[in-house]
Amino acid sequence: MLSPQFRKLDFFKTINYLAIVYAFILPLSRGGIGVITALLVLLWFLEGNFKQKLTLYINTKVVVALLVFLVFNIFSLLWTEDIQGAVHTMRRYAYLLPVFVLMFSLKKEYIFKILSAFILGMFISEVISYGVFFELWQFKHATPANPSPFMHHIEYSIFLAFTALVLMGRIFNEDNLRHKLFYSFFFMTVSGNLFLTAGRTGQLAFILGLFVLAVLSFKNKVKALVIAIVLSTLVLSIAFNLSTTFHDRIITGKDSLVNVVKKENYCTSWGSRVGAWIISKDIIVQDPILGIGNADNMKEFHHLIDTKYPSMVCMHKAFYHAHNQYFQIWTALGLVGLLIFLSIFYIMLKMQIKDKELKNIKYVYLTLLAFGFVSEVLLQRQFSLALFALIFGILLAQYRIENESN
Repeated sequence: MLSPQFRKLDFFKTINYLAIVYAFILPLSRGGIGVITALLVLLWFLEGNFKQKLTLYINTKVVVALLVFLVFNIFSLLWTEDIQGAVHTMRRYAYLLPVFVLMFSLKKEYIFKILSAFILGMFISEVISYGVFFELWQFKHATPANPSPFMHHIEYSIFLAFTALVLMGRIFNEDNLRHKLFYSFFFMTVSGNLFLTAGRTGQLAFILGLFVLAVLSFKNKVKALVIAIVLSTLVLSIAFNLSTTFHDRIITGKDSLVNVVKKENYCTSWGSRVGAWIISKDIIVQDPILGIGNADNMKEFHHLIDTKYPSMVCMHKAFYHAHNQYFQIWTALGLVGLLIFLSIFYIMLKMQIKDKELKNIKYVYLTLLAFGFVSEVLLQRQFSLALFALIFGILLAQYRIENESN
C-alpha cells in the first residue's frame, strides 16, 4: 500500500518537474533517459485517472495512429521467424511512452521551461563538443574530426539542427533586442557545432528546415525565400571554407556517389546506402503488403548480399539496419505498416496548434524527420526516440490545452 505521505504527492506537478529534468538530460545521458522514462511512466500509473486518459487518447488521432503502429508491430510477430530478434528491435519503442505521459499531464506554464531545459542541455553538450574539437580534453568516443560527445553523429546533427532552428525561430519572432542578440549568438555557436560534426544528414536537413521556418515566420513569402537563401548560402559558404570536416565530407560524398555509378563501389558511406536501397527493393518485392517481419528483414538483407550482391560484401560489417527509416519499416511491416507509420506524421502535420512558436517547431521537426529518415533509422535509436517523445509530447499537450480552453 502507498504511504499517506506518498498519496499526498502532487503527481501533476511532479511529472511537470520531472519533464524539465527529462528535457535537460535528454541530449546528455543514455542512462538518464532510461531512468526518467521509467519514473514518468510509474508516476503516470500512480496518478490514476485512467478513464479520463483513455478518453483523451482515443479522441486524439495522432495517438490512435501511434498506438495502431505499435500494435501492428506486435501483430507482425505472427509471420516473423526470429521472434527474439524482433522483440529486441521492438522493445526500443518503450522510449516513446513519455508521449502519453506528457500529453496528459503537462501544464501550460511548464512547456516553455521544458524547451529551455532542452536547450540548456544542448548547450552543455555543445561546450563538451567544442572542447573535444579544440583538443582541450578528451570525452568518450568523440574526436576532433567528429566531436559528437554522447550519441551517434547523425543523431547529434539532427539534435543540433533542431536546436539551431528553434533559436532561429526566436530570432525571427523576438522583439526584445537583448534577447534577440542572445539567441543570435547561441544560434551561431550551435550551427557552428553542427558543421564541425560528420553528420551530413542534419546539416542538409537544417537547410531545408531553414526554408520552412522562414516561410512560416514572414507573411511576405518573397522576403522569406530571400532571407532563407541568403542565410543558407552564408552558413554553407562559411562552413565549407572553415570546417575541414564539412568540406571533406561533402567532397567525399560526391566522390562516393560518382564511384557507385561508374565503378559500382558500395564500400563508402553514401555508396553503401545506395546499396541498401537496392537490397531493400528486393526484400520488398518478396512481400510488399505485410513485409517479412522485424529482424527477419535484416537477416534476408545479409543473405542477399551473399547470394546476389557480392560487390556489396563490405556492407556486412556496418549494416544492422537499412540506414533508411522508410525502407526499414517497409521491408519489416510491408506497405500496410509503412502507411500506418506515415499516417502518424501526416495527422500531426494537419493538427492545428495556435501557439506560434510551437506551431513552427512542429513543422520544423517534421521536416527534419522526413529528411533524416532517408539516411538513418532515427526511430530505432534511443536518443532520437526520446527526442520524438519529448517533441510530440509537448505538441500534443499544447493541442490538449488549447482545446480545453475552447
